[in-house]
Amino acid sequence: MFKTCVFRFIVRRRVVVLLGVGGVGKTTLAYRVIGLSERPVMTLRPSYYRLYIGDLELDLVDVPGQRAYEVAMKFASFKVSIIDRLIYLYDVTNQETLYSISEIHSIFIELNSHVAKEVAIVGNKKDLAEEIGVFIEADDVAKALGVGEIYYISAVKDPPEVLVKILLGR
Repeated sequence: MFKTCVFRFIVRRRVVVLLGVGGVGKTTLAYRVIGLSERPVMTLRPSYYRLYIGDLELDLVDVPGQRAYEVAMKFASFKVSIIDRLIYLYDVTNQETLYSISEIHSIFIELNSHVAKEVAIVGNKKDLAEEIGVFIEADDVAKALGVGEIYYISAVKDPPEVLVKILLGR
């Protein structure tokens, strides 16, 4: 007599969305996390990347757009029903990219759109900021938006493991 064993693998799934105006490093961050070594080009349409980390299925969405309104409207038109984590990216050497986060967020509020379960702000290009001596912190914007998580990274130089932890909220 043979017994049949059925193995069930429970896969958890998280959807993480990267938002920010053009040039802040959304695609660079995505490429580093998934292990692509090619140099990113301007993102023209939404890019979806699926990663498996242990029993976790991570869907990473890179939203295109150069200006805040364009980014917000493209994101609002997505058919993604559940977004677990939203990462607002800005360039720590460029004040305008930080203020664009507030603009994007305001558009979501005007559209009466639920943003995500978790929201974080990530200042990118930390390595460049150290070189040129300009470092713009996100504390005031984070406080105004009610965002409790702020990270500062170099998407180009930080190890992918560090970037993954930020995407996961760990």
